[in-house]
Amino acid sequence: MPAAPVALAFASGIAIAPWTHPDVAWTAWLASLAIAGALLLAGRTASAAAPLLAGVVAVGAVHGIEPPLPQDHIAHLELPRIARVDARLAAEPVRWAPDRLRLLIDVERVDDVPRSGRVQVAVYGVPPPLAKGQRIAAELSLYPATGLRNPGTFDYAESLGREGIRVTATARADRLKPVDDATPPWPARIKRRSLAAISLALPPASAALLAGLLLGERSDLPRELDDGFRRAGVYHVLAVSGFNVVLLAAAVLALCRLARVARRAAAVVAIVVVTGFAAVVGPEPSVLRAVVMAVLVLAALLLEREASVTNSLALAALAILIVRPGDLRDPGFQLSFAATAGIVAAPMPRGVIAGAIAVSAAAQLAVLPIALTHFNQLSTIGVVANLAVVPLAGVATVAGLLAVGASFLSASAAQVGFDALWPVLLAIRGVVALAAAVPGAVVHLPAPPWVAIVCYAASLALGLVWWHLREKRPRVGRPSGAAALALQALAVAVAAWPALVPTDGRLRLVILDVGQGDAIVLEAPDGRVLLVDAGAGGPMRLDVGERVVAPFLWNRGHLRVAGAIVTHADADHAGGMRSIRRLFGIAGGLDADALARGPVWLGGAMLSSLGPWPGASGGASGPLRDPLLLGAAGRDVRDAADHGSVGSVVEEGSRHPAARSRRSRNDEAVVLRIEYGLVSFLLASDIEAAREHALVASGAPLAATVLKVGHHGSRTSSTPEFLEAVDPVIAVISVGPRNPYGHPDPGVLERLTAAGARVYRTDRDGAVIFETDGRTLRVTRWAARATERFCLDPEAIC
Repeated sequence: MPAAPVALAFASGIAIAPWTHPDVAWTAWLASLAIAGALLLAGRTASAAAPLLAGVVAVGAVHGIEPPLPQDHIAHLELPRIARVDARLAAEPVRWAPDRLRLLIDVERVDDVPRSGRVQVAVYGVPPPLAKGQRIAAELSLYPATGLRNPGTFDYAESLGREGIRVTATARADRLKPVDDATPPWPARIKRRSLAAISLALPPASAALLAGLLLGERSDLPRELDDGFRRAGVYHVLAVSGFNVVLLAAAVLALCRLARVARRAAAVVAIVVVTGFAAVVGPEPSVLRAVVMAVLVLAALLLEREASVTNSLALAALAILIVRPGDLRDPGFQLSFAATAGIVAAPMPRGVIAGAIAVSAAAQLAVLPIALTHFNQLSTIGVVANLAVVPLAGVATVAGLLAVGASFLSASAAQVGFDALWPVLLAIRGVVALAAAVPGAVVHLPAPPWVAIVCYAASLALGLVWWHLREKRPRVGRPSGAAALALQALAVAVAAWPALVPTDGRLRLVILDVGQGDAIVLEAPDGRVLLVDAGAGGPMRLDVGERVVAPFLWNRGHLRVAGAIVTHADADHAGGMRSIRRLFGIAGGLDADALARGPVWLGGAMLSSLGPWPGASGGASGPLRDPLLLGAAGRDVRDAADHGSVGSVVEEGSRHPAARSRRSRNDEAVVLRIEYGLVSFLLASDIEAAREHALVASGAPLAATVLKVGHHGSRTSSTPEFLEAVDPVIAVISVGPRNPYGHPDPGVLERLTAAGARVYRTDRDGAVIFETDGRTLRVTRWAARATERFCLDPEAIC
């Protein structure tokens, strides 16, 4: 296995590159070469291996260090800005809605000045026909590539950075013009024609499933079917990988044998077909890994040499990382190589059923820490579900390839093939639905710390040592087995410790960065959690509840939520709550209705809701309503279009009935007050001037240390009299960058500053995290990883 240590060393170097200075890496490389050379001259060949591998680590570190951007890179421009951009399409357009298109472009000129750089563009409207390699001219709104910045959640900006994207853009379709003809390259033409043949021959859901099986194209896959594959633990069959490539290569070799083609010629044909298949499907890590391995194995057949699967896997990793070192941090790369390595290394029993179980279990064990790190998922049904899904997917893949191939020759022959294939696709969907319906099919857990991952990997390695040496060398095998069990127990203990450690008695309130919306997590001193709003969700929106709030909670060790409150029914507050209720167990008794009856104590912190509403007849409380608890979400939660069209009207103070309804809904929002020792928080949701006036007039207890500013900093909120009553030390505005409403309003910012408040904003600071023991307050801006400390007790030592 000469290539495996080299590949591991090179990957290790890339992994440490972010913390390595180039001068240090080059020095280490030269020192390693000198030491290895001296050992080789001294005849100590075996001893030279270690410094040589250290040199490979240094080379990997040098290769993994991100080079500075060229001077003409588009990211050096002052952004955001609107500019005319001349560019060339770097990939096929991706349509994710009838009037939404995503383009990847290589910039050539910006406002007639030569520029470089890759930009991801979201196009709104119906554009003209476009194809990879085509030159375009467009008026683009350019922005720095950013994402939602929260602890323990997906970093979109980092993901774009791995693809060399530092700038994103938006454009209207009517402002985008092709400069030359849309003539797609042959791989794109084949893929388009294949997808068209599939969509014409099969019902939409089955067509989308077959497109995923054959080409890894999942954009049209229904949401419920996509979720079903994930819950069943069989999502890997929808990602083109070694499974597809092996079936394709085997089918080509079998056809060549039937045609009496010579063995070497058949290997050449298979190499050509597999390489062409990769060009059609696209350069995903799993595709590249499978194709490189297949080409190496077929090349060994061509040269009549024995093929080493381990060497092929290592060489595939080296080839990909040399060309694209950023792929090392890509979940697809990690899952593909870990699963394959697990299957290759694991001992396989005889028998078809036992072997299939062993293959699935080996892959699941190998990818477990990766799945937990990136997705917080542990599949409990995947090993069993794969026994039925994988054979059916194999039949569907082979039959689908034959049917698609026939579509290039005869539409009627292809239709016969697709008709025969349809029952297999229905069977796959049925098995997946049954597996996904099993209670506990997927368990969500926190991402394990690196110590737990190291212990887990070491336990698997020592387990293999025990298996291979248990009879031949029991003196080595038995201690290895004992050490494997001990390390496995240590890995579980380290991973579970955050959920088991006693609470520190501090209250934490986290205002998450969810774009234009609200999602607030309260961790009580006793460890219980209350969620106030869950960000956006619904049609044409990012589901913040599933993609941001849930991962944050899981990675904080929270598998249950003590309560969930929706302050009002707008989609940017309530949209993500459906996913939270689906993914978490939520205890009863802590909701808006409970707070309407009076204050609630949560681990020493007092929570209360404040009234009245505009037009109410006095009093400090009223009939609060949680729209989701009352089942009104389907009627009240507005989609993105409603939010946009009404929001601008409200900002202008229109008397249109829709504007009045919107403003009334904002003023009916639940206003929460949280007190713990000397620290208090006032969460003003989306209330506006009328509700603020009513609160001040009622004499409600408004004075607070921290104010969550109402309505994202809209000019219709944060009136002077309200701010005078609250007198906040700190004000936080939950707002999205590039929002179309002009939030936060400059006048609001001036009023907050005049009130003496220190202002934080999620669009600049990311998540804003408050921690308090009741006397001091620590405030962390997650984007900058900067913490400030406020002392509220004159006698406390800060």
